[in-house]
Amino acid sequence: MPTMDLWSNAANLQLRQLFGSAMASLLLLDVPTRPIYVCSPWISDFIVFENRFGEFNQLVPIADDDRNIRFSDCLRQLACLHDVRIMSRRTEVTLTFLRNPRLAEDGVKARLADDDLHEKGLLTPIFYFEGSMNITYSGVHRNKEKILYHAGSDPDVAKRMALAYLELDRRWKQLEK
Repeated sequence: MPTMDLWSNAANLQLRQLFGSAMASLLLLDVPTRPIYVCSPWISDFIVFENRFGEFNQLVPIADDDRNIRFSDCLRQLACLHDVRIMSRRTEVTLTFLRNPRLAEDGVKARLADDDLHEKGLLTPIFYFEGSMNITYSGVHRNKEKILYHAGSDPDVAKRMALAYLELDRRWKQLEK
């Protein structure tokens, strides 16, 4: 299925499982290609993988905690090979997330936009999440969200992702000023 239309709610594990599976696939991508964009007005840290038995140690060796692998750990690991770019607003939630010194130390780049930024998405060379979900614990675990997940080589998906890259590359350059 090249595009998945997903309505989530707090009792629905589908979004969390899809997000974790997509992140695992991305972490296996070991050839640098296009940047990875995290675009959301609010970004916070949350557990992506429960790692009680060490099953994700090889996937995210940079993780600080053996029992849980957080979103920040995934971004730090991805930054070892890829250009990871965060675009967000100057909200307390996002600023708290960005205060993690390991993000910048490991090469994760961030630019803050004006309060009119409202776009939400995670764009990567192999998939694209877009919709109402902020990239936060509440967005992934609690809120009722409407998400589109695009992946695969379908021409419509490739076109949608290419257009998203054009727009996010443009916005990234605008925020440089």
